[in-house]
Amino acid sequence: MVSFDVQSLFTSIPVLDCIEIVRGKLKDNNMPIEYAELLKHCLTSGYLMWKDEFYIQVDGVAMGSPVSPVVADIFMEDFEVRALCSPPIRPLIYKRYVDDTFTILNKNKTSAFLNYLNSINSKIQFTIELEANNSLAFLDILVVRNPDNTLGHTVYRKPTHTDRYLNGNSHHHPIQLATVGKSLLQRAQHLCDADHLEAELQHVKHALTINNLPVPRQHRKNHLKPPTVERQPAILPYVKGVTDRIGNILKKTKRSIGTRVKEHISDIKNRRASKSAVCEHTMDKPGHYIRFDKPQILAREDKYIPRLIREAIEIKKHPNFNREDGWNLSNTWDPVLKNIKSHVRNHTAGPQDTVSAFCRHPERYARKLRNRWR
Repeated sequence: MVSFDVQSLFTSIPVLDCIEIVRGKLKDNNMPIEYAELLKHCLTSGYLMWKDEFYIQVDGVAMGSPVSPVVADIFMEDFEVRALCSPPIRPLIYKRYVDDTFTILNKNKTSAFLNYLNSINSKIQFTIELEANNSLAFLDILVVRNPDNTLGHTVYRKPTHTDRYLNGNSHHHPIQLATVGKSLLQRAQHLCDADHLEAELQHVKHALTINNLPVPRQHRKNHLKPPTVERQPAILPYVKGVTDRIGNILKKTKRSIGTRVKEHISDIKNRRASKSAVCEHTMDKPGHYIRFDKPQILAREDKYIPRLIREAIEIKKHPNFNREDGWNLSNTWDPVLKNIKSHVRNHTAGPQDTVSAFCRHPERYARKLRNRWR
């Protein structure tokens, strides 16, 4: 097992080569070639000043720029396609994540393959890390070669790791303290195989104990999560005894019908069918108009759990295109719900295209809705 790592990838990428690669991909996919000119402007317009003199970076992309990781991945994809097209030495396995590769090849040919990679582009140079003690670190995973030549995997920690996390006695919000243990347990379950999971869980529990942190209970992977509703986050500095009370009050708030309607309008305007079932419905039936100016409240309920149950009842009572059933209402309710008469009034849309009008003038319609609900 061998890992090849690009030295300083972001600051070594040949910019002009990247632009030509993108230009070729745009042509192959019948996309506007002007995107390449925009990319060139982004990659060649960066200047820096040192000792009162200005400099331009000839190669490399800016660290922290949104376009840099995309360009780096496009370049490395093209690089490895050319490298693996007709190599003098073909690895048994070659996997890459950004600039790190996990490779399996003959032990006597590792140096030759490294020299081959470094000969492709003078600006892209690789370092090498060989398997040691039948194991190799790749990202945050330690890949272990078993005696039967199968591969196992567990969590990798650098030699400088100290298991020092937030201290449970520190002045942090309880949710932040609880998240430490939850994230460590989830990482163990996701990265470890069956042979290494128990040892990793014991390590995590010990680390949490010495940091005075709570050890969360382990749940089965197929454990069903309780139903939740989206809420508007409120971010406040944590003050013990004060922020907790404010948080409890904010938890009781919920989105108004006006907010929910505006969200549906935004999804329709931007054609986000995967996010909104209402948007998908309007796209499937373009001749069907939804009267966003006349929404109806079927029921009111202040408390969270009773509101979920009432929502489930209304879903069973009325035809709908909900993607999620929400609260799982028992089928024993069906005979009762069939006998309940719906009091919802039916409204028919006029000849006006209400959806399009609402998308063009959302504030005007939102003002009308707010005035009606006051």
